Amino acid sequence: MKKSLYILIVAVVVALVPTTASAQFNLSRLLGGLSKVASAQTEKEDPYQRLAEAAPSASTLNGNWTYQSASFSYLGQNPLADIAIAQIDPIVASMLQQLKITPGSAKLRLSGGKGTITHGDHKLDGSYVYTRSKASVVAQTTLDGKTVKASGYVRYASGELTIMLDARELISAMTTLMPELKSDQNILLVETLIKDLKDVYIVGKFTK
Repeated sequence: MKKSLYILIVAVVVALVPTTASAQFNLSRLLGGLSKVASAQTEKEDPYQRLAEAAPSASTLNGNWTYQSASFSYLGQNPLADIAIAQIDPIVASMLQQLKITPGSAKLRLSGGKGTITHGDHKLDGSYVYTRSKASVVAQTTLDGKTVKASGYVRYASGELTIMLDARELISAMTTLMPELKSDQNILLVETLIKDLKDVYIVGKFTK
């Protein structure tokens, strides 16, 4: 249990954990949704520009945070990708269900570029670099001599801190730390859906 807990916490770096259990990939729902999407891509306001414009100060990140929820998010402009990504949330929930972490049980402490995540008797330390002009963050931690990194973005509103980390980087970190996960069917399915997509993030929400 301890090994699995550390591996998955490291993978998401900042305690991105599930709230539900089911992990059935609904292919019919995906195909049905695809049939309703127009082939032309829609123009959207640049989500990265919005993040940058609303970037919190570095001091806002400091403090003790409590995990609330986790999900996948796609920030690109491909409507077909939006539908595919919507299928991943229950898969991730199943992958992480073994941790038995519920909202409120995982804690995250951030302070001046250092981070610590705790769950029960387990603790993991890491570091991060935050660039306010872009609202971007790069987080790093080491376990059993293996160092993993993940980059992404942060936002803050109404007392809630949202941390978005690149999904492909997190999966790469997981399989680096635990090579046997490369044959896990859930991992393979998520990898297949996002392997050619940029702008896919695992999103964790935290409150004080």
